[in-house]
Amino acid sequence: MIADSLSTETYALAEGPLWDPVGERLLWVDIPTGRILEGELRDGQLRVVRTHTLPGTVGAVAPAADGSLVVAAQYGFATIGSRTANGPRVLPEGAVSRFNDGRCDPAGRFLAGSLAKDERRGQERLYRLELDGTVSVLADGLTISNGLGWSPDGRTLYHVDSIPGVVWAQPYDVESGRVGPRAVILEVSDGVPDGMAVDVEGNLWIAVWGAGEVRRYTPGGRLLDTVKVASPKTSSAAFVGSALVITTAGGGLFAADVGVTGLPATPYQGPADLEQVAAR
Repeated sequence: MIADSLSTETYALAEGPLWDPVGERLLWVDIPTGRILEGELRDGQLRVVRTHTLPGTVGAVAPAADGSLVVAAQYGFATIGSRTANGPRVLPEGAVSRFNDGRCDPAGRFLAGSLAKDERRGQERLYRLELDGTVSVLADGLTISNGLGWSPDGRTLYHVDSIPGVVWAQPYDVESGRVGPRAVILEVSDGVPDGMAVDVEGNLWIAVWGAGEVRRYTPGGRLLDTVKVASPKTSSAAFVGSALVITTAGGGLFAADVGVTGLPATPYQGPADLEQVAAR
């Protein structure tokens, strides 16, 4: 299967696409430029309708329940509504880490992990912005925390660590937020696993950086299908109906009709203004 070009604009490192069905908009980020983009899909093409820019890098974005946005900025979390409200700072100023990919869990908590900007290994973490605006640590010992997703019943969290090339799975209690021990379900050696999306059948669609592909795997790690992309640095994917929208670095956005739909994105259910939380 071959993906078609969806946009004429190219991006330094487009990441974290997400379809917001309430706002009828595609959200994604361009990490090194600090841009958060909102787009509309019409007649097989993507048109950018709004752009927000933060200082420094930006790792991920998700819609919030009130229509605003929650963002994993360079060193912490923020919300973007009528204004940008900086929330809890998680990584210290000047850290050789930054926030990377993120997504909301089925209860509306926002998860995002960090990555090392140097050669350090095993010192990064996966964080969670809770419903009260506080931050907790869900996992450590990571190098490049990347794609996140949940099983259709919400009881399993999937999580990519790109440098060792592994996909973790761990039990997840949506109501309490408790997580169980993690286990490797998949290892990728011919490319770097990056962002992911989960379909309604529970299969994982993983962008493989360097291979120019998005691969569909069962939760047991069996390869089912491959979408080829005319850009080698495939970074992530999201479902818009049965279309799989794919982001890339140094290229544009692409899409392929894959004949299956994805799990709907849950909006962030925490405070609309994280600045008040940070000031506590």
